Amino acid sequence: MTSKPTNPDDGNRVGYGRPPIETRFKKGQSGNPKGRPKSSTSKPAILTRILGEKRRFDSQPRGARAWYSMLEPLVMALKQRAVSGHMAATKLFDEVSEKYGTTQSDGPPKHGFLIVPEKLSEEEWEALYSPKDEIPDDPDA
Repeated sequence: MTSKPTNPDDGNRVGYGRPPIETRFKKGQSGNPKGRPKSSTSKPAILTRILGEKRRFDSQPRGARAWYSMLEPLVMALKQRAVSGHMAATKLFDEVSEKYGTTQSDGPPKHGFLIVPEKLSEEEWEALYSPKDEIPDDPDA
């Protein structure tokens, strides 16, 4: 067995696996003192992280570059359900619109419903919705 001679200058050699002495880790000191950052496990932090995540719809064509946060499709689906007449979705959409939407100080709201109960002929329409009483003639005229 041959042992390598120890040279006092070996500690100063620099190369692969041997960084300069002044930049080496100090004994008892971590190379990453702050450590890996801990991710928050609170419900609002998780919700914020997931809803802020950007994704593309699977149904988009390959060249499409439209990216949406996860919140956008949820609001679009809620709006679609509200428009189709789902009352709970309508109430929730109104609450979300009031809380986070743009303020509308003037004019009517920009969404609503038109309910057409049945198809009527012209005669049926006039019978149901025309004025019932004729306006009396003014006796003073």
